Amino acid sequence: MLKSHAMKPVFLLTALAWQLLASAANTDVINRGNGAEPDSLNPHLAQGLNSMNILLDMYEGLMTFDVNGEPTYGVAISHTVNDDHSQWQFNLNPAAKWSDGRVVTASDFINSWQLAYAPATAAPYRQVMNNLVKNNQLQVSSKNPHHLQLDLNQADSGLLSKLLLPIFLPTRPNNEGQIISNGAYQLIQWRTQERITLEKNPHFHAADDVFTTTVNYWVTENQNSELLRFRAGELDITETIPDNKITWLREHLPDALRIAPYYGTFFLGLNLNDEHLSDPHLRVALSASIDRQILVDKVLKTGQMVAHRIIPTDQSLKGDVAYDLSRAKAALAQSHFKPKTDRLEILYNSSNNQKKVALAVAAMWRQNLGIRSQLKNQEWKVFVNTRKTENKQVFRSGWIADYYDPLNFLELFHSQSNFNFYAFNNKQYDAIIEALRRNNTNKTELINRAEEIIQQEIPVIPLYHYVSRHLVNPQMSGFVDNRMDRHLSRYLSKRQ
Repeated sequence: MLKSHAMKPVFLLTALAWQLLASAANTDVINRGNGAEPDSLNPHLAQGLNSMNILLDMYEGLMTFDVNGEPTYGVAISHTVNDDHSQWQFNLNPAAKWSDGRVVTASDFINSWQLAYAPATAAPYRQVMNNLVKNNQLQVSSKNPHHLQLDLNQADSGLLSKLLLPIFLPTRPNNEGQIISNGAYQLIQWRTQERITLEKNPHFHAADDVFTTTVNYWVTENQNSELLRFRAGELDITETIPDNKITWLREHLPDALRIAPYYGTFFLGLNLNDEHLSDPHLRVALSASIDRQILVDKVLKTGQMVAHRIIPTDQSLKGDVAYDLSRAKAALAQSHFKPKTDRLEILYNSSNNQKKVALAVAAMWRQNLGIRSQLKNQEWKVFVNTRKTENKQVFRSGWIADYYDPLNFLELFHSQSNFNFYAFNNKQYDAIIEALRRNNTNKTELINRAEEIIQQEIPVIPLYHYVSRHLVNPQMSGFVDNRMDRHLSRYLSKRQ
């Protein structure tokens, strides 16, 4: 009895391994590493990239991404805009259908957007819809089922890029627990903390151009385990790579390794309401005592660029001009922080790479300033909620742009932003952001002024600009490196 019981798990694991290898070898199945468990598959509530990747496969908005990661028409087939970019007219594809076969209509967008904007929904991206709202009503109308008109309060020449956000996706109520979607794929199974399985939507208007029937998104929080699964043929695309394996990967898997510039920045968030971090002198000391060049060269080692500002630049900066030990020590001496008795906590989500960054920063603070730090890690879903609370000091943060516009980074720090986890409140900064939203003629000056305020006030400590890092099955086609790191499964296929 005991022997039989002990053998059963071994058999199950062996069967699972064969199943995984068979699906990876199958050209009609793509297995993708997705990092952490998605925080939500509700387009109104999703926040992380782990959710967005899946949602972009399941749903299609007015706009979508092409194979090169550039905006292109989705459900929309054409549009017109008036001279001052305040009124936009969209014509919808009459062939667009939901996964149950029903035609996608303008009312689906209107009803979904109304639900997204409702306060009870508590959508994290609700504020991006403010330009469409007047007297608490969405200014969205329709002349017929395949026409949509958007009236903006302020001109916005970048509206098409904003319409790529999940909050602008159309949704419908679930049917007996089954999610109905209108994208290239539909949800078949969600095994929490294991995988999400999507299958081709036969009613998708471009179904003939969708090459792969099944896509599995696997939870792969441990980068070393993800690498092992890729090498075993269990994954076709990894979410990332382990930092400490980059040399080995360049030598042994050069055809699979994909590293490319990415429109995003990693920074440490600081809770300005914290009794210690409310002190601007301490914030200066913490920032100036981090050698970012060592961080990217010795710890990360995969092409990240040193970051002194929030908005990524195309120019690589050699050397860390923000690293200034004399300034750091002088600022610490002016602060009220007592290194002998006071402590800081660094909070990060469970990830080997995140742990390495936290350890490196803590070591620099200890060596350069004598400040001791306690590291605390949480699962992604828990971390996402914790960062919204006051129960934090220093925490892992950063931003991958939702669309290609510097304002997408700067709006994070507006006092009313749902993503302002830093308690940063600066009236001058708010005024600049509001001017940027209205003004398309003086953007460069306003952007520079906004970044200067962030540099002076230090609600966050920029460390590096991201690069996208994946291992991709060399037999995979349709995976094109791009600044937004968008790779919709509809474009992917494996050669036999």
